[in-house]
Amino acid sequence: MLQLQLRKQVGLMTSKIIIGHLYAIFIIVVWGLTFVSSKILLRDFTPVEILFDRFLLATLALFVVCPKSLKFISWKVELYSALVGFFGITLYFVFENNALIYSNAANVSLIVSTAPFFVGLLNYFLDKDKPTLNFFIGFVVAIIGIFFLSFGSMSMNINPIGDLMAIGSAVVWGFYSLYVVKLQRLHVSSFTITTKSFFYSVVLTLPLMVEDYSIKADRLIEPINLINYAFLALLASSLSFFLWSKSIEYIGSMKTNVYIYGIPVVTAIGAVFILDEKFNIYSAIGMTLAIGGLVISQLKKKQRES
Repeated sequence: MLQLQLRKQVGLMTSKIIIGHLYAIFIIVVWGLTFVSSKILLRDFTPVEILFDRFLLATLALFVVCPKSLKFISWKVELYSALVGFFGITLYFVFENNALIYSNAANVSLIVSTAPFFVGLLNYFLDKDKPTLNFFIGFVVAIIGIFFLSFGSMSMNINPIGDLMAIGSAVVWGFYSLYVVKLQRLHVSSFTITTKSFFYSVVLTLPLMVEDYSIKADRLIEPINLINYAFLALLASSLSFFLWSKSIEYIGSMKTNVYIYGIPVVTAIGAVFILDEKFNIYSAIGMTLAIGGLVISQLKKKQRES
């Protein structure tokens, strides 16, 4: 009887691990395309307008599905949720959207993809979760691949302002991941984490709207803008952030975040089909190395695994 229960538990854990990895893969595909989508919207809207409209719509969608998700739990939960919203959404997208103004999507995607490294460092220094040697080896391999991708498929035009803002996005994403884990340790559901963090991000964006926001109904109703807003708000925000929290819950913060290395791969593929960018040998080498680095980062020594 005991062995049967243990087998069921092991089977359940294995299923969750598989599901966690599948969630991460799906999200990275979606998030890889957001750089192209945001670049399109930046033709008609400011970074703050995109940030506020996107997450207001995303919050409303989640609230309609489950109104109780905004119910007060405790002051600690509210504080951590506000920090998740501040670092992972408000501050992150202020950096990213402005970076896309000064730099191209390839460069921003490239630099943001270093986020797992900052997640690993913060987990080590603040949460005592030590990264493995394979984590650092995979990081180096993936970054080399990402440089090949950027050089080969979209050309690399360095812009100090845009690139520094992209680095800011990568750094604050580490704090976002840290506080998501803290909320999960308080047994807060992924849906509640997503809804509360979105709500606080909208509130924290309000001060930025004083001089940088205007209602542009005529541009908003244009089909291309409606499609991109719907994609960013519903698919890339409401659904993806929820699944990202579930992925962290199932396979851990560092394992989930190394999938971010795959974002430039998706961006490069999306650029080929959507922006008519060329695909060459550098792109092929870059994709191979980026995916290889992701796989290496997931590996552990047999002894440690046992």
